[in-house]
Amino acid sequence: MPDSNYIDQIAALIKQDPSITVAKIAKELKFADSKSVYYWLEKSNIGGIKEFKRRVLGSESRESTLGTLEIDGVSHYLVSLPLRDWNPENKNPGKEWPFLHSQPHPRGLFAIRVDTNRYSPRFSKEDVLVVSEGEDYPEGSWALLQTKGEFVIGKMIDNLIVDPVSLHSYSADLVGVGQIIHQQRFL
Repeated sequence: MPDSNYIDQIAALIKQDPSITVAKIAKELKFADSKSVYYWLEKSNIGGIKEFKRRVLGSESRESTLGTLEIDGVSHYLVSLPLRDWNPENKNPGKEWPFLHSQPHPRGLFAIRVDTNRYSPRFSKEDVLVVSEGEDYPEGSWALLQTKGEFVIGKMIDNLIVDPVSLHSYSADLVGVGQIIHQQRFL
């Protein structure tokens, strides 16, 4: 890997995850230890990881952050998430959903509008769900899964993802999309 590339790679990792640690950066870049990250920062006349994060994140476009709100002394950011269609084949480019989050640039989140009453009363048509992409589902969490032509909702019970209506476990051919972390219902 060329030397001049390390700073660019560190910056890219920070943009992907603004709260990334020096140890995680070192691991991602396959450095022997964290000292190598500090070495490359110093070699580029950067006074440390905090300064570099401020530079990298400060130069980032703030379009995704719509505003800041303080709740109980903690800053929350109004961010714009991509809004997906219930049909996985419809990509809906450009549709967005505002969401209050503890990070100014959250990664791996999207919103989706439920297009069925199959999961009523827990989830109803027109509810908007915020989903954290990935396949980590703690016990009791709600999951968004995908079949060939549609999304389905499941609940993690006893290390199985079950259909919340029938309580039967879903088949293994379903693809995990992410954990449902928020639900917005309009009455």
